[in-house]
Amino acid sequence: VLKVGMTYYDFLTRKQMTVPKHVFKNRNKSLKSFPKLNKDIKFTGTYYDGMMPAPERIAIELITDAVKENENAIPLNYVSFESSENGDVLLKDEISGESFSVKPKVIVNAGGPWIDKVNQQMGNETDFIRGTKGSHIVLEHPELREAIGENEFFFENEDGRIVLIYPLFDKVLIGTSDLEIDDPDSAVITEEEVDYFFEMVKKVFPNIKLEKSQIVYTFSGVRPLTASDSKSSGQISRDHKIKKTMMGEIPVYSLIGGKWTSFRAFSEQATDKVLEVLGKERVVNTENMRIGGAVNLSDNQDEIKNLIKRISYNYSVTVERASNLVDTYGMQAISILQFEDERRLKEYPQMSIGEIRYLLEIEDVAHLDDLIFRRTMIAKTGLLSEDGLIELADVCSEILSWSDDRVKAEAERVKEILKAKHRMEYNKYIKQK
Repeated sequence: VLKVGMTYYDFLTRKQMTVPKHVFKNRNKSLKSFPKLNKDIKFTGTYYDGMMPAPERIAIELITDAVKENENAIPLNYVSFESSENGDVLLKDEISGESFSVKPKVIVNAGGPWIDKVNQQMGNETDFIRGTKGSHIVLEHPELREAIGENEFFFENEDGRIVLIYPLFDKVLIGTSDLEIDDPDSAVITEEEVDYFFEMVKKVFPNIKLEKSQIVYTFSGVRPLTASDSKSSGQISRDHKIKKTMMGEIPVYSLIGGKWTSFRAFSEQATDKVLEVLGKERVVNTENMRIGGAVNLSDNQDEIKNLIKRISYNYSVTVERASNLVDTYGMQAISILQFEDERRLKEYPQMSIGEIRYLLEIEDVAHLDDLIFRRTMIAKTGLLSEDGLIELADVCSEILSWSDDRVKAEAERVKEILKAKHRMEYNKYIKQK
């Protein structure tokens, strides 16, 4: 069945030719490539896919591109929907506490698992979403990291759930669960999920021992799947669709389902709905449009190496520093170097004060947790420490002119998020009582 599926995958991607065809290996060849695999393995199949270690950065770059494209595109961060009346929508600025109203011609509800709650605030009782929770753990485990190499192990567990072991820089990411959940705000990993992941790894690498002390991060999210009568969460369609309701005379389009792998198509479909309401025609096709740091970045590795050398020379930084910036930000590395500061962070020497300044000032950081969880990989890769947290808070204070009381409050806010939403105390796993 897998062989047929991979052959079909090759067929679907044949026009783009961006990835090589799949390769199947028998037991002997598989064990030669991956010596620590379960000796009962029957075969392995290798195929190529997209890797997105930092989806939060993709989201930020999409927003930044929209603003560059049209000055009338105004991203309102930390703004919540309060109520609606007579065609007016009341919004609240969560930073200042002030409320203001707008009179939209059309509304797109991209609330994900909160879609039904947002519709309810607009006076529409909908039942569009059947959310399922997906949890993950990140391990600092050199032996397991070496065993998988640069490959994601993607397989079916005994209960039929598709699970993965994924190389996340020098760490290993393991996931994912698929459990129904009613309240998306309550999504957090459970001890049962952690045990499930450990058992699942044992099935593939039986001689590699895992300890909970090796967990450096956990995170959970909710898939905004289409409400259905499916008996199990795994049977719910992962496709996306757009549902139309009305708020008075204003059309509301709810974006149901979807995921990062289909966000371009979904975005275009939603935009076409909006353009139709506004009586306008599409003037730009975004199917092959490059995003953020990928704009003007070559696909040729030799050209990228030459780019890194030029950046190193032109901005008087080491090749290693230039390479790190290009790997992380693409062509935006050049913009970041306009802010470059020779001072390095003591706890995070791979980052400069100038780089932090760029993130704070250009990418609209409002809280310390924006920087730690959504602009960098500091938390996700298990690098957050108490000293590191204090240092980052002090840098924010210097650049954003935070008071001493604000610095303390922001640090406490991060600690609470780390503990409540990620069940972490810096890099130590908190066992559920």
